[in-house]
Amino acid sequence: MRNLIKILALFCFVAISAQIKIELPFNEIPLKNYPEKNYKNFYGEDLYIDNISNPEMYLYKAKGDYVTDKIMIICPGGGLFFSAYEKEGTALAKKLSANGITAAVLKYRLFPIEGYAQKWLDKQIANSIESVLDSAKIILPYSTLDALNAIENIRNNSKKYGVNPSKIGLMGFSAGGAVTMEAAYKSKTNNEPNFIAPIYAWMDIVENQKVPTNKPPAFISCANNDGFALAPASVEIYQDWISSGASAELHMFDQGGHGFGMQIQNEPVDNWSDLLIDWILSL
Repeated sequence: MRNLIKILALFCFVAISAQIKIELPFNEIPLKNYPEKNYKNFYGEDLYIDNISNPEMYLYKAKGDYVTDKIMIICPGGGLFFSAYEKEGTALAKKLSANGITAAVLKYRLFPIEGYAQKWLDKQIANSIESVLDSAKIILPYSTLDALNAIENIRNNSKKYGVNPSKIGLMGFSAGGAVTMEAAYKSKTNNEPNFIAPIYAWMDIVENQKVPTNKPPAFISCANNDGFALAPASVEIYQDWISSGASAELHMFDQGGHGFGMQIQNEPVDNWSDLLIDWILSL
């Protein structure tokens, strides 16, 4: 019986150490909330989540032969209406962790929607793309605050998490890239990211686009054939960074479309996350 208890305790330790839940403070959104829902097959892709109203993040501690003291906070995309939680979140977090980089997947707050998510989004796009932009702009300040609070939490508890408070990165995909950039632009000393990685960032909804004073090194990537024509904005971020004397690395791929994330396409774009890891390790 004693051995059985030890084994069960070991399994519990492994589960907890692999993924640690961290709740974040938040102010209420002045909008109606709907129950959070998970979608296992959203537009033919992996796990998506909608109606996130309580921000939290899940920590994946670094492991492997060479463990660094760096951490990357990941903001999945989804238009600020959904979270592409697996394809642009947990799948990358697990890869970073396996390569000695602690990662955290951020569940930042989303614009509340009613009913079946995919049908709702299709209807919104069909009716007016402007309404989609307006809704995203309403929620972006709250999502950005969640990202800034995530950075501050990691920095204040860096010893507990086994990371360096001066080596905290923030990255995001599409709308998560907008959250990343808005957070970088509006950050203060206590919550500024030390390095950033906007991946096909949706810059149309980002207000303040001035390189922050701390000039965090940036890793930027996008596909030339992005379905939402986000490639020029990625190049512009790169130009802004190098014009200011900041460090930046740009990786544009001929093919890949929008939302390539951690999906395998058997194209050169599949290597983007390896390039990201090399870049993080070089910092």
